[in-house]
Amino acid sequence: MKAFKNPVALSTLLLLQACSTSAPVATQSAPVLPTANLSQPESVVAQSFMLSGSLVVGHEAQYITPCGSTQQYWLQLSAQQRQQLMALTSLPYQSMYGEVIGHLKTTGDEGFASEYDALFVVEQLNLVDASNPTRCEQAARPTQAFGNEPNWRIDFAANQLTIKQLSKQEQTRVISRSQLSPRKREYQFDDGQLLLSENLCKDTMSNSLYGWKATLDWQDTQLSGCATTSNIDATLGWGGLYTATSTQSSGFSVHMQLNADHSAETRYLYANEERPLVEKGYWQQLNPNQIQVVMTHHQGQKLVTERIFTRTGSQLKADKEKVGKVVYPIAQGGLILYPAAAGEMMSDAPITTQTAIPTDTRNVASSAEFRRDVDQAIREYFRLHKTDPSNNQYRWLTYDLNGDDKEELLAQLDWCGSGGCTLLIFENHQETWRFNSRITLVNTPIYLGNQRNHGWQDLIFNVSGGGAKAQSHLMQYDGISYPLNPSVAPVALGEQISPVELFADGISPVREGVKL
Repeated sequence: MKAFKNPVALSTLLLLQACSTSAPVATQSAPVLPTANLSQPESVVAQSFMLSGSLVVGHEAQYITPCGSTQQYWLQLSAQQRQQLMALTSLPYQSMYGEVIGHLKTTGDEGFASEYDALFVVEQLNLVDASNPTRCEQAARPTQAFGNEPNWRIDFAANQLTIKQLSKQEQTRVISRSQLSPRKREYQFDDGQLLLSENLCKDTMSNSLYGWKATLDWQDTQLSGCATTSNIDATLGWGGLYTATSTQSSGFSVHMQLNADHSAETRYLYANEERPLVEKGYWQQLNPNQIQVVMTHHQGQKLVTERIFTRTGSQLKADKEKVGKVVYPIAQGGLILYPAAAGEMMSDAPITTQTAIPTDTRNVASSAEFRRDVDQAIREYFRLHKTDPSNNQYRWLTYDLNGDDKEELLAQLDWCGSGGCTLLIFENHQETWRFNSRITLVNTPIYLGNQRNHGWQDLIFNVSGGGAKAQSHLMQYDGISYPLNPSVAPVALGEQISPVELFADGISPVREGVKL
């Protein structure tokens, strides 16, 4: 499925982000978009939205973890955007707070991005702050403009703006006219005007990058600076749980959860089945009356399916489903879902967390000895990701992580920074090691947890360096893989950590390892 960039959507987003105002607002004229239809791919146009969270941009990883979430999306950046973001960091894989505008799309089958549920196409940067990565904890923010030398600032409230200058009294002006377009925003008031132009802007007083340049003409003076628009995601009104119970088949129900981080999950519950069928993916708005829901995994296996839901009143209806490139009608007139009762969750899902204290209590050291099947599995990973394996080193071990009496392969690469190295995990599938998870910022030893999630043992990682506070973090299998970055995983409690160590020798592959 190809998600087309909507040239009108950014204009809509900016208008929604504008402060409530009674002043006249002019927007760039735009054609009325047709209703999206899976049978007409050109009509499926993703609307841009604001996504805020923790950004990491490095050699082999560039991703965003949305605020309040452990979900991660690969970032599709332009060469200029990547260069500017890398210039903000002083440490490898340094976490930064970021606000980006764009849309989601599915990943391919090759390359580092293929390991993520989706990629976020960055159309515009709104704000990136490398000096304060914890800004997710702050409240939503309206549009702001500011500058230095001299110091000035403009805050918006209702149909007014307040001009603040160092050592001068604040002055408030009523906005008489606003003109908004995707690349420019103009605010006029009695004795001046403020112009915001889309352009990357570096604040000379902080280690931050902004998406707008600001020019204030006021009192016969022109002041220059940077600006950010409101960081509110205007599409979150779609979020929540939607359900339906079949009138044709007794005991069958569908539950679709649309999360604030734009991840989505659908569960199909059958009365005669112990476990539901589970699909996971993402959602995004196409227009005020339609959303696109793309499921990228079915029962833990990669399978891309797409539905477009149209809202009528409170109900959502999808009459077609796209699997791969083929569009199928949904039987019985389509799938119709209704908002669940307030506070209702998918509580009828089976418990996926189980106590599982490791029975094999031996500590396992890593090896630097060549073994053909191990080497072939790692080389296949490099081949799939179109990366030259030459001159890379690794250390490895085997351990049964999912309780099937078949040992998985864990390989630590010499891709190391101040925060740690990269770990690859290969599942033992039909006596062949198949790539399953990649984890960055790994320090050894790794501890096994005392629980399993989706049948896989929890892993405990000691996180330090790279700007991260030294703590033990809990990595839980999500039904598809382990998360990528331990530093954003929950802090582990003492009772969750077993004494069993993997890579117990603590030898780095940089120091000694098998050379590819």
